[in-house]
Amino acid sequence: MTKLFLFGIDGADYHLTRKLIARGLLPNLKRISEAGYFSQLTSTIPPLTPQAWSSFACGVNPGKHGIFDFGEMPVGSYQQRLNTSEDRKTKGFWDYLAQNGISSASINMPLSYPAESVENGYVVSGMHTPSQEDLSANSEVQEFILKNHPDYRIDVMSFWYKDMDLFVREVYAMVEQRTRLALALVEKFPVDVFFITWTGLDRVLHAFYSQQDFVQGGRGWKYERVVKDIFQKIDDGLGQLMEKADWKPSAIVLSDHGFGDLKKDVYLNNYFQELGYFDFRPEELTRQMFEHPNWEGGAFRNRLYSTLMQLRSFRRKAPWQQKSFGIVDWSKTRCFSAGLFGNIYINRKDRFPDGFIEYGSRDYIETLGSLIDDLGKLKLDGKPVVSDFYLSSEIYHGPHVNKAPDLILNMQDYALITRGGSEFHSNKIFETPEVNHSGNHRMEGILMLSGSHFRQCPEYVHPPILEDILPTMLHALQLEIPWGLDGRVLRKAVINQSEPNFAEIEIYRGESQDSPTQLGDEELEKRMRALGYM
Repeated sequence: MTKLFLFGIDGADYHLTRKLIARGLLPNLKRISEAGYFSQLTSTIPPLTPQAWSSFACGVNPGKHGIFDFGEMPVGSYQQRLNTSEDRKTKGFWDYLAQNGISSASINMPLSYPAESVENGYVVSGMHTPSQEDLSANSEVQEFILKNHPDYRIDVMSFWYKDMDLFVREVYAMVEQRTRLALALVEKFPVDVFFITWTGLDRVLHAFYSQQDFVQGGRGWKYERVVKDIFQKIDDGLGQLMEKADWKPSAIVLSDHGFGDLKKDVYLNNYFQELGYFDFRPEELTRQMFEHPNWEGGAFRNRLYSTLMQLRSFRRKAPWQQKSFGIVDWSKTRCFSAGLFGNIYINRKDRFPDGFIEYGSRDYIETLGSLIDDLGKLKLDGKPVVSDFYLSSEIYHGPHVNKAPDLILNMQDYALITRGGSEFHSNKIFETPEVNHSGNHRMEGILMLSGSHFRQCPEYVHPPILEDILPTMLHALQLEIPWGLDGRVLRKAVINQSEPNFAEIEIYRGESQDSPTQLGDEELEKRMRALGYM
């Protein structure tokens, strides 16, 4: 018999959820929220899916679990690769539950492929799972899905489709199939703690945010109710699961982030090239052009272009299709942008194969300071592009901070983003979003705690963060809490009012190698102030 349901709703925004509950459109979430605690849940910085869900599942910040983006540049390489569950360095909640003899299931959490083998439980992996044959390490669960749910959709993205009607139908089908599978698994493979994530809301918020009637006031547009309809379908699925258990289990409802509008993609490397922070090797850029099948050159034209390509201003205007990280002149590149949301890396000697800037040196501090100064001057439509600057050592801590970007940006409250894998797909600095998106993540997700383990209480002055959920859940279940977790116990919202029981419990999945020595944010701030940058 399930004791606790964990309901993940990817992209559920706090303000939108409250609004729809008040209008009576989400009756099951309304019932849960009114019976317990309902609050804003603050996402990670930046509010990015893989690191946010990992912080929830592990109860630690990215500096410990080691996930900072969908992809990463491993130490010693400029080559990006996709992160998987195997890159997560810390244990998930299912591991701590298993250590206490409590069975659990995790369904469709992002960054859960390949699915882990869980003692007395199972994982069904989510996005990036290559096929239905790779969903679970539990052979019985895997066979059950293939036999009884052969059309189960793992994920649906708007940019996979030219026909938006088909995309919408596929999202509806994905949500319905997710609920049907969850209902079947609860009955066929019962566990004590059952976790399911619905991703459909995130997908339609990305695709149709600017068209929604709650944004534009209702203009009769074709898809203006899609977000509300999908949210209601998820609410209905959540209600079906609770109804199947007679509403007896406790429930935790959460989202990894909120949502707002998306205005532009930003190509920071173009800006860095203009300012001299970043450059390409002229001979390689020339070769890329000459070897292109559409190049119509000749001896004179080739010589002319080879000469002009020695000028940085000319290299800046070279066709973006010929540009890549593979032809960057790393000897002249002090920093670069890679990945989503404005992550910036200093070309550090301890981090990259051709790095030449010593971490913590005067050169490192001056580069950071001048970057912050120059990025502060960058504007779009008369408004500063960057709302907030974060040093990695300021917001992350743990043995894997060395994998983090050196500087993290919040660009106009995340209405502007860089896009991983497409860092050179324009010669402009600002461009229409490359994929058909009008919505993007925000910091304000949701948290609801309800049932026999939780109680009503006022919202906290400082809203909970994703890392708070695991220690709160362990305390509610009267289990020991590892000292190494980063979250706090939300004691006011928990029935169990005894002192939290902290214990020396290993949080890492394997041997965790410490990063090279990192300066604390106070020391970095001190050095930057000394050099006049703060």
